[in-house]
Amino acid sequence: MVMDARRDQLERLLAYLMSLAAILLTLFPIVWLLSVALKTQRDAFAMPPKLIFEPIADHFLGLLDRPGFVEAFMNSVYVTVCGVIIAIVIAVFASYGIHRFRFRGKKLFGIWLLLAYMLPEFLFIIPMYVLYQRIGWYDTHIGLALVYQVHSLPFAVWLIRSFFKEVPAELDDAARIDGCGHLKTLRHVYIPLAAPGISATAILTAIWIWNELTIALSLTFSDAQTITVAVASFRGYTSINWGQMAAASIVAIVPMLVFSIFAQKYIVKGLTLGSLKG
Repeated sequence: MVMDARRDQLERLLAYLMSLAAILLTLFPIVWLLSVALKTQRDAFAMPPKLIFEPIADHFLGLLDRPGFVEAFMNSVYVTVCGVIIAIVIAVFASYGIHRFRFRGKKLFGIWLLLAYMLPEFLFIIPMYVLYQRIGWYDTHIGLALVYQVHSLPFAVWLIRSFFKEVPAELDDAARIDGCGHLKTLRHVYIPLAAPGISATAILTAIWIWNELTIALSLTFSDAQTITVAVASFRGYTSINWGQMAAASIVAIVPMLVFSIFAQKYIVKGLTLGSLKG
């Protein structure tokens, strides 16, 4: 009994230490960025690092005067909202169709969705760049929101499909007996029961679109430039404005950080709705 109690205490202590280490490793880059954003250039590169310093707001205030930064922030908001709406609307109907109907190549289609999500971004950037230049969608919000569907749509379909599988078949049959068509069954049975999972999918999709850089860097120039591209633009050819880059990074991080905190319960509730099945 004594040995079991000691073992439990040791395991509990180890769990606390591992959790503390994970928190510290996660928070350290953010805290370091914030300290650089609040320091002068001299204090930011002082060796040894200055833990006690007089904070300044110059770098954050300078972002307001930087051409295109506020516009880039709003572009990210617009593209993220549009991208999530497109992905979720299409994914809900596609997931229901994959789950409810039988058709040839159904399993191969599911595998293709997973492979499409895993494809590296650079494989389709050049073809999309050429296409967008020809049809006039280069450096546009709608063009960026649509090209994000290459990754976000397979991800959304794969998740929502797994949530639809958790809906009891009896409810589906009851709806059909009551005379509900497929659209009514989807609206009144599947969507309400899988709402936590759909919400979690929308949140995770929004986080990915907001943080994406490679596609936005390749398919935008000025009009549809996103916040991640704006942060990267602080790196010049001869020098880097580390203070303003750190401040811009904090500004880019905070919305998704706050959003994730408030949406945490929906993510947990959605992802524990059911196991992910192929």
